[in-house]
Amino acid sequence: MIEMRGLRSDCLRAEKKTLRRQARVVTSALGLACFLGACATGGSALLSEAAPVNSPETGWETSLRADKALVGKIWEVSTRRFISAEALLENLKSREYVLLGEKHDNPDHHSLQREILTALSAEAGLGAVSFEMMATDIAPRLETLGTRKFASSELLAEYIEWDSQGWDWAFYGPLVSLAYERNLPIYAGNISRAQMSALYASDSPVAVGAVGELARAQLRADIDSSHCGLLPESQFDAMVRVQQGRDESLARSLVGANNAEGKAAVLIAGNYHIRQDLGVPNYLLRAQPSLQREAIASVAFLEVAEGGTQPEHYLEDSIELPAYDYLWFTPALANKDYCAGMRGEE
Repeated sequence: MIEMRGLRSDCLRAEKKTLRRQARVVTSALGLACFLGACATGGSALLSEAAPVNSPETGWETSLRADKALVGKIWEVSTRRFISAEALLENLKSREYVLLGEKHDNPDHHSLQREILTALSAEAGLGAVSFEMMATDIAPRLETLGTRKFASSELLAEYIEWDSQGWDWAFYGPLVSLAYERNLPIYAGNISRAQMSALYASDSPVAVGAVGELARAQLRADIDSSHCGLLPESQFDAMVRVQQGRDESLARSLVGANNAEGKAAVLIAGNYHIRQDLGVPNYLLRAQPSLQREAIASVAFLEVAEGGTQPEHYLEDSIELPAYDYLWFTPALANKDYCAGMRGEE
């Protein structure tokens, strides 16, 4: 589902559940793989054959459809096979950019993101972290973090003016705190509200941007479906401008963060933003003409759908190239019909 904060409708966000949990530290990539139950080698592409099950260190916090065969599996799209968490981490260490997706309200996605960040930093492979959840107007405060000490995670959130109404600090606090505690540069990836309003109000046609006509048509279709068919068509172009503006801003933050040779700049963002066919990777490629797409890894954390029994089912809406490089499947949080709520049917 396309994610449009601020201007988007409430159908794009599930009910928030505050899930407090203790974040544990994994000290190496191998340690992460073992904690995830993935010390075995990569599995076969057939679900009927053995494939490693990769769950968070603390176990799944979500439970809906947890019994489905795909849960805990990592699918490598290029080789069409299941791999272990250890193999995934080895691949990520060689990339310039690592884009970690999520469904914003799924706690398991944030647990797995943190374990990846922990492992990359333990291997000295993590250079900086950028967050969709922070807008560029907070950048001056982020630049001073290295000179400040905070007695608690909550004081850190207060200093960076974290939007706790929009983004649950229980989910993102462990990620931000990890980067802060390890003296990693933290970047704000999203556009500010003023920039968003300017893009939305512009009378100019949708910019060509870094994606082609097929991709822009897909953006329009996804905007329509994500707003449950209730958004007037007259607003489609404005919403596309906002989405492209966000993706371009996220890419710029990564380019600015990628100044440590041999270390990855990591983005934490919704799954839609990290798509290879529609999202941030295309803006990275435009900003750096010498960059190869293979230097960008897009890891989507996906809730298993009721009818999605094969990994390929989750790539069917890809445009011209697969949307993601890796699919990591988790249980779902809730079986909620957002559109029914938008239509007043609940």
